[in-house]
Amino acid sequence: MTKQQLLVFSGAMIVTSALVSAGTVMGGLWYMQNQPKTETVKQPLFEKFSLPFLFEQDEPQNGPSFHELEKIVLSVKGNRQTHFVMLELAVETRHPDRIASIDDYMPVVQNALLRLFANKHYDDLQQDGAIDTLQKEVKDTLLLAFAKTDLVRDIDDVLLTKYVVQ
Repeated sequence: MTKQQLLVFSGAMIVTSALVSAGTVMGGLWYMQNQPKTETVKQPLFEKFSLPFLFEQDEPQNGPSFHELEKIVLSVKGNRQTHFVMLELAVETRHPDRIASIDDYMPVVQNALLRLFANKHYDDLQQDGAIDTLQKEVKDTLLLAFAKTDLVRDIDDVLLTKYVVQ
């Protein structure tokens, strides 16, 4: 192909592209003007998608609900003897219907707390502010234990309702 033929071919492509673009714009304008005027209803963009965990939220209850967990007894090391800790926990939620199956996960809860208390010493549990620290550690431990489940999104807080050390 010679230089002159290449220029003519390129020019023809540019002219054809311009004509197609102009035709598309003109056709779009004609179509928009000839459409019947209807009132538009604003609908959410993603309303037709079925991803309930992203778009559909159950209305939470007005106040929190508390779900009591089974009593847990653990051992902790002491200076001369082994001591026992008895915990009763409550899970705070605004979706009690979705948290009802948490009782099926009690082995997970027990295992997580057993691991937490394995490194505790009796003296650690007797210090000032130990309950606040312990409550935060228990909450973090349980949220981590439930991280791979759907329950984690419904747990608002974890409360110590009973705490006895012997």
